[in-house]
Amino acid sequence: MVKKWHVYITIIAMVSGILIVGLFRTNKATQEATANNKTDNLIAIIEQQENEIASLEETIANLHKQISAIQEEQVKGEALFENLNAYREGLRMQTGLTPLEGPGIKVTLDDNPKGAEAAKTSDVLTYNPENYIIHDKNVLYLVNDLKNAGAEAISINNQRIVSTSNIRCVGTVILVNSTRMAPPYEITAIGDPEQLEQGVLNGQEYNFLKMKDFPIKIEKFEKVEVPAYKGSYTPLYAREAKEEVSSNK
Repeated sequence: MVKKWHVYITIIAMVSGILIVGLFRTNKATQEATANNKTDNLIAIIEQQENEIASLEETIANLHKQISAIQEEQVKGEALFENLNAYREGLRMQTGLTPLEGPGIKVTLDDNPKGAEAAKTSDVLTYNPENYIIHDKNVLYLVNDLKNAGAEAISINNQRIVSTSNIRCVGTVILVNSTRMAPPYEITAIGDPEQLEQGVLNGQEYNFLKMKDFPIKIEKFEKVEVPAYKGSYTPLYAREAKEEVSSNK
C-alpha cells in the first residue's frame, strides 16, 4: 500500500512541474513580446528618422534652388549695373564731364608783337594793332580743324570745349566758357597725333597765321591731358520734346 505522503509528493511535484513549465512559457512569451515591442519601436523610430531626413533633404534642395536663383539674379544685376555704369561713363566722356588723357597734339599760338612793331615803325598812319593780335575766330577755326581731323577731346588753356562752349573776343582778350584768356593760347587735342597734325597743317587757318608771321607751333605727344568741363548745362530755351499720341478715328 502506497503511503499517502508519496502521493502528495508526486502530486506536488507534478503541480510544480506544471507551474514551472507555465512560468517558463509565460516568461518566454513575455520576452518575445518585449522583443517584438522593441523591434516595432525601433522600426518606428527609423521610419520617423527617414521621413525627417527626406524632409530635410527636400528643404535643402529648395534652399539650393533659391540660392541659385538669387545668385543668377545677382549676376544679372551686376552685369546690368556694369553695362549702365559703362554707358554712364561713356556719356560723361562725350559730354566732357570726365578728365581724359591719351595721345594727341598741342597747338600753341601767340600775338605777333614783332610784326606790330615793324609795321608801326614803317608807317604809323596805316598801322592797325588789330592785325597783329590773335582773335576769337583764329582760335575757333583751329578748333574746327581739329574736330574735323577726329579729335576726341579739346581744351584751350585748360578750358574743356563742349557742345555749348563759346569762343569770343572781349576787347584784347578771348572768352572761352566765360573764362577770360590772354595769349599765348594752347589748344590741346586728344586723338591720332599724325591725323590731327595733318588736319591742322592742311587747314586754312594755320597757313594764314604762318603767312602773317604769327608764332604758331604744333607738338605731338604720346600722352596729353584734357580737363573736365566745369560749367553748367542749364538750358534757357530747350525743352524735352514730347511725343504726340495719335488717335485713330
